[in-house]
Amino acid sequence: MAAGGVDDVQAIAIALQMIGAFLYASDHHASGKLVWLEAGKGYGFPVPNNLRDMLIGDDKKFF
Repeated sequence: MAAGGVDDVQAIAIALQMIGAFLYASDHHASGKLVWLEAGKGYGFPVPNNLRDMLIGDDKKFF
């Protein structure tokens, strides 16, 4: 996979959203087996707007 943008900052923002989308769309997330620090707190990555309804825990508050 690759992420690009009009500048470095946009490319990083898009790459972080891609990571978040990959995590939230994974079978591990769906099964509840994917945990970062504490169960149900989220993963710390933003997601694109069309996936915001999947956010959990702190991710739901901050992203």
